Amino acid sequence: MLLATQRLQNHRVLIVHNRYQLRGGEDSVVQAEAELLQRKGHAVELLERHNDEIGAVNRLALAAQTVWSQRTVRDLRAIAARFKPDVVHVHNTLPLVSPSVYRAAHRVDVPVVQTLHNFRLLCPQAMFLRDGKVCEACLGHVPWRAVQHACYRGSPAQSAVVVAMLQTHRTIGTWRTGVDRYIALNAFCRDKFIEGGLPAERIGIKANFVDLPPQPPRSRQGLLYVGRLSEEKGIRVLAQAWQRSPPQTGLAVAGSGPMQNELSGLSGV
Repeated sequence: MLLATQRLQNHRVLIVHNRYQLRGGEDSVVQAEAELLQRKGHAVELLERHNDEIGAVNRLALAAQTVWSQRTVRDLRAIAARFKPDVVHVHNTLPLVSPSVYRAAHRVDVPVVQTLHNFRLLCPQAMFLRDGKVCEACLGHVPWRAVQHACYRGSPAQSAVVVAMLQTHRTIGTWRTGVDRYIALNAFCRDKFIEGGLPAERIGIKANFVDLPPQPPRSRQGLLYVGRLSEEKGIRVLAQAWQRSPPQTGLAVAGSGPMQNELSGLSGV
């Protein structure tokens, strides 16, 4: 198989991603990986949808697309015929791309890699959080509780659509047979996905990266946080740890979000 035997060759990589309305970490990872692959001599093609398109789609059609998008099937077939990818690398499929991308890739005999940026395959809310606290009620179960608690975007109706997508593809075996290789971001995440039912032998670990030019050696001091300033990122833990560190330890923060005011009140931030 390509993924095991052709690592030293240059490849043709089709990257699939549903972009968010507000640019986030996943969008940055997709761009960084595409640029790195191209610099290393690989051919890269992007199949992208953007959540700005949602306003032009009626709710019933959007719900149906979330479960199965015929447009994705058509688009992937057309790109595969023209670009002839060696591998399809999927990032985010919700809501416009949909899991139909996996079946479409296999129908044209192209292996699929899926990066697991969050826990969406196990938790409709995607982060195992409810009301600011850890919640694993849906882990390993039919995620109906997400509808009860309106876990996705605070909406029972939208949560029901995500639950329908997840359970439909669990039932038909998409997650077990439609993806040749999963990429988890760390060992903790890999263990959670195994607990949730993904095949352990198909999950590797590859952390996100920042591709920087070589830097001359220099002394380092202080702490740096780069990212969204929100509850699920562990901002309070960061603040508590910093306040317990030596007085001369600085903390630099690059990012914005709902907890920005809370951090700005700390001396040195």
